[in-house]
Amino acid sequence: MSDNMNKIQEKPFIKALFGKTVLPVFTIIGISLLYVALMSTIDHSSWPFHIIIAVAALGKTIVITLTTLKKLSDLITICHSIKRLLWVFGLILMISVFSFATDYTCLYQFDHMAFEGMSVHSNSYVYNLFHFFYFSVITFSTVGYGDIAPISEAARFVVMLEIFLSFFLVVFAFANIKKIHLNE
Repeated sequence: MSDNMNKIQEKPFIKALFGKTVLPVFTIIGISLLYVALMSTIDHSSWPFHIIIAVAALGKTIVITLTTLKKLSDLITICHSIKRLLWVFGLILMISVFSFATDYTCLYQFDHMAFEGMSVHSNSYVYNLFHFFYFSVITFSTVGYGDIAPISEAARFVVMLEIFLSFFLVVFAFANIKKIHLNE
């Protein structure tokens, strides 16, 4: 009986979770598709592409931060388990890491000197995206191995945005764990 009740309560939570995160997900997917379109259609030397990427990264950071503050705060108040809380933070973490990985990849595709430490140069967006996904996870977790490092000002700015967002999300998570503890 208890398992059936948990399954019934789980469906509205999952629906609410994806409903609350639809704006950042579509924002990130839209900007990522814009990146791919811009990477294949424009002449990079005639556009200030690094500035476009930095502004888009700032916009995504603001959207993720505001979504976390407003919508996910509301969702956390109805979370009554650590499992649900981990779903919320896991989703926002994956959104953030993937978002910055696309930013880094585009900066690198635009200017191969934006980062040092990429052992093999490839024009493949997917190949570079894998390496910058790794870099984004390392940066977000604040481990910072130093094997890949930002060199250009735009790359450093985007890395600073990711570090800001990672600290913000960690503080937000710790602040809301107490709410879960009080509800149980």
